[in-house]
Amino acid sequence: MPEKALNTTVENIRKVSLVFFIVLGILHIFSGLMASNNYMMPTSFVVNRVLDIPFAMSALLYGLSNIYASVHEHHQKIASYIISGIALLVFLVLIYINLLVPDKIVS
Repeated sequence: MPEKALNTTVENIRKVSLVFFIVLGILHIFSGLMASNNYMMPTSFVVNRVLDIPFAMSALLYGLSNIYASVHEHHQKIASYIISGIALLVFLVLIYINLLVPDKIVS
């Protein structure tokens, strides 16, 4: 892929991930506040539990695309491998935490 097309793709990914980061962040914080105050309890709790991985991944995608865009052209291939590894590692850790770590039950 030519360098200009790749940089355009990274810029588009950065812009879209910023929108997802803002929207998911607002929804995640709002549902967390609603769950902590016992408003619409089943719905707010489910929304809060469902949005944590997409919110974290959109934040990671936005941050890593900013880093990739600032890397010099000669080092972008190495940076893409490192960034992909970091994103995969964070995703696997989040899946592990959500599925295998038991929730703390508060009465």
